Amino acid sequence: MSIDGGKPLIQVKGLGKAFGDVQVLKNINVDIHKGDVVFVVGPSGSGKSTFLRCLNRLEEPTEGNILFEGVDILDKKTDIDRHRQKMGMVFQTFNLFPHMTILKNLTIAPMKLQNKSREEAEKTAMELLNRVGLADRANAYPGQLSGGQKQRIAIVRALCMKPDVMLFDEPTSALDPEMVGEVLGVMRELAKEKMTMVVVTHEMGFAREIATRVMFMEGGNFVEEAPPEEFFGSPKNERLKNFLSKVL
Repeated sequence: MSIDGGKPLIQVKGLGKAFGDVQVLKNINVDIHKGDVVFVVGPSGSGKSTFLRCLNRLEEPTEGNILFEGVDILDKKTDIDRHRQKMGMVFQTFNLFPHMTILKNLTIAPMKLQNKSREEAEKTAMELLNRVGLADRANAYPGQLSGGQKQRIAIVRALCMKPDVMLFDEPTSALDPEMVGEVLGVMRELAKEKMTMVVVTHEMGFAREIATRVMFMEGGNFVEEAPPEEFFGSPKNERLKNFLSKVL
């Protein structure tokens, strides 16, 4: 159910994805509303990252429909690049341009893709850097930053496009344990601000803390979904019970 009672921001209908003869996603049907913080958990190889990457067509689904803000982004006539600008994506690796300063990394897309002036793009970037405690690193290069700092910059880079939804693909899995908290802190603030987020993660405690809904993927489909208290407190699916017994 939507926080604002409106139509879903993202509607996934009958989504399937095959790599050759291997069916990785099978008939997935999911609604994601504005303000939802949806965590996707499950064993390795269950299809979590493939599902997330299908949401902005970094992976091409082999069947089904994905409606984003009412537009079927799988329709051949849809300008997917325009829709991707409204979907921020944060990966396990940071993908920052090593030869550019942090500020240049943050302003290049808004200036090139959204025709923002340098002044406007830099103003937005500095405001966001200030929010994540990295304003003093604006003129540094990625190689001069820690892993946690780079991932916070990667989140800011996505936010500079002012997206309607943020997609996170295991954003802390490549970080040293002491740096994980820095990134989760930024995500916690986004959740407080009602940013719509879909998060693939192994951080179960974090999912329990900030998710509005947790979905368990097994064998290419969601076999259980519930609010976090119910999901972790009284799971119904046997495979989920077994999974939680190993990870909690």
